[in-house]
Amino acid sequence: MNNLFYLLALGAGLLLPMQIAFNNKLTHYSSNPVTSSLISFSIGTIALLLYSLTQFSSFQKSLHQLSHAPGYAWLGGLVGAFYIISTIVASPKIGLALFLALVIGGQLMMSLIIDHFGLMGAAVKPITWMKGIGLILVFGGIFLLKR
Repeated sequence: MNNLFYLLALGAGLLLPMQIAFNNKLTHYSSNPVTSSLISFSIGTIALLLYSLTQFSSFQKSLHQLSHAPGYAWLGGLVGAFYIISTIVASPKIGLALFLALVIGGQLMMSLIIDHFGLMGAAVKPITWMKGIGLILVFGGIFLLKR
């Protein structure tokens, strides 16, 4: 079962640069990163809505359960919008590889902080020196990509 999750994560990683390239192409034609982001989110929303409607009872139950979600749980869309616009604005200037390396570095750094302190209900997983070395190596790779 874990192998399936590894493949899912790998697939998401493989698709992420394509998403950035798609959105950059939309921006080329629209000349507006916000318009391109809106189109990207709208198409994603339509796809998720259509899928949810095929699982209607599960969808309905999950909507009802959302009333118990803490306020901060609703901020994912704002973070997603910031991320999409950042990809459109920054990646053409610095390149996809460096952009995504910086994203991965930022993700790893924040993930270590969230895990270490158990923020937002995450299980506490203390930062170890091995994890610290891993973070340093990622930022070393970013330095090498920048050259």
